[in-house]
Amino acid sequence: MLTGTIYAKDTAHAQGLFRFRRTVTPAGPQITVLREFTYPEGKPAAREQVTYGTNGLVSYSLEELQIGAAGGVVVNREPGNPAKGRLVFTYNRDVAGGGKPRTSTEAWRRDTLVTDMVGPFLAQHWAELARGEKVRCRMVVVPRRETVGFTFSRQEQAAYHGRRAVILRMEATSPIIARLVDPLYFTVEEEAPHRVFQFVGRMTPKVKANGAWQDLDARMVIDWPGL
Repeated sequence: MLTGTIYAKDTAHAQGLFRFRRTVTPAGPQITVLREFTYPEGKPAAREQVTYGTNGLVSYSLEELQIGAAGGVVVNREPGNPAKGRLVFTYNRDVAGGGKPRTSTEAWRRDTLVTDMVGPFLAQHWAELARGEKVRCRMVVVPRRETVGFTFSRQEQAAYHGRRAVILRMEATSPIIARLVDPLYFTVEEEAPHRVFQFVGRMTPKVKANGAWQDLDARMVIDWPGL
């Protein structure tokens, strides 16, 4: 189990907006990861579930409990050729109201990620990032029913609770998407295993402002033992 706290983006750690908990459950040849986002008093705000198999990602589901929406993606790999396949997306904006899910498909690529895969992906490509090279990926965005290109780059050295760290920037590759989503910044342990200490940017839960639900840009701090 791994836990963390989401704070307002530009304030001190005085009041957490949401709590985060990640729980891993082995199930035969597969592993299921449950990612829960709750209000400080414990009320659920959002939930993600990721299933991994021997060939990597099997499925990802998203429940946006605050707005009553839900969806997911399934990786359909070609029989006998797991390096090829398609992503099958579904998304329903009004689950409680009986809304009809919308679907779409696109080709699966080896650099396709869901949020739970970002930390291991950065560790896997640490050598390139350390050399100042840019690393690209495709992020699953269930509400859009597609993947979106992002680019990681090394920004600067940093210190985090006495540990040597590196700031990595993650920004949309498309200029159009970049105007809609601000870059994300990850504070990552410089030495192996390159744990993500915190990141700043778009979060899974939403916040209500002026009577409407809006996307949340904030800071998540992970509760690593000893920090």
